[in-house]
Amino acid sequence: MIKISTRLVILLPRIVLKFPLSRRGYLQSKNESLMWDKYKSTYSLGALHWEFCGIVCMKRYKAVAEIPAKVVMFAKSTIKEFDIDRCDLYNPKNWGKENKTYYLIDYGISQYISTLYKK
Repeated sequence: MIKISTRLVILLPRIVLKFPLSRRGYLQSKNESLMWDKYKSTYSLGALHWEFCGIVCMKRYKAVAEIPAKVVMFAKSTIKEFDIDRCDLYNPKNWGKENKTYYLIDYGISQYISTLYKK
C-alpha cells in the first residue's frame, strides 16, 4: 500500500518506508529521527530503524480506528514538543497498536514545521 502527503509512505508487511516529497517532508523525517533519539526510552514512539537523507524506515504496527483521548493527552504532557496547536495527535492515522499498546507512528511535527502548513 502507498500513501502520499508530504512524504511518500510505502507500507510493507513488517516495515514502513517514508520518502520526503517536499522540504516539509524532509524536515519531518529529520525531526522524527531526533524525537526517536530523544524519547525512545521514555514514550511509546513507533520504532525507527534508521533515517538517511530524509528517508525513514520504521516498524509497521496494526492500524487503529480511533485513539483514546487519554493516550493523546499523555503524549502531549510527556513530550513537550507535541503540545502545539497544529499537532493533530487525535488523528488515528498517526497511531498504531501492538499488544494493547498504542504507538505514535507519525511524530515528525515540530512547532516550526507546523507553521509551514497552510492555515
